[in-house]
Amino acid sequence: MSEIIVGSAIRATYVVRGTRGALLCPPHPLMGGSRFDVRLERIAAELHKINYSTLAFDYRTPFRGGVGEIEDARSCLLYLKERHDFVALIGYSFGSVVASNIADEADALVLISPLKKVNEIELKDSSVPKLIVIARYDEIVSFKESEEIAESLSEPKKVVILDTDHFYTGMYVELAKEVAKFLSEV
Repeated sequence: MSEIIVGSAIRATYVVRGTRGALLCPPHPLMGGSRFDVRLERIAAELHKINYSTLAFDYRTPFRGGVGEIEDARSCLLYLKERHDFVALIGYSFGSVVASNIADEADALVLISPLKKVNEIELKDSSVPKLIVIARYDEIVSFKESEEIAESLSEPKKVVILDTDHFYTGMYVELAKEVAKFLSEV
């Protein structure tokens, strides 16, 4: 595991395990989101088992309405693409909206509790294979809205519904396994 700086100021943790890479986009930085988000750490650990390299990063400060955070993610994606033949994007909550905005530059996309819009950015569709993970009891994005979001996204896609809340309480292992399973099949 290496602590690195991407570009001139993006703090990140880079773990090299194999030829495939995954970029982990954290939740909202003003709500405590960081590269150390427990859900993303569990997903990274599961991906290491299937020889995925991972890069988790912190958005630069100050917060830039989402637009600047997309640019941070793009810089990290380019960093991974220089080192890996295949790169997947994984975003949780706010991070899913960020990831969706650069998905056409990647090879696969995982959206965990995606939002339609947050701050100045909106969820974007892409042509890459995607996994959409929905929490049935999500208190941030209602189940109905989550289903509508999943329905609105184009194929190829897989939708997984977990019986938990927005924070995936009690379901970290299941969440990580679903993401690893999807990425092992694309």
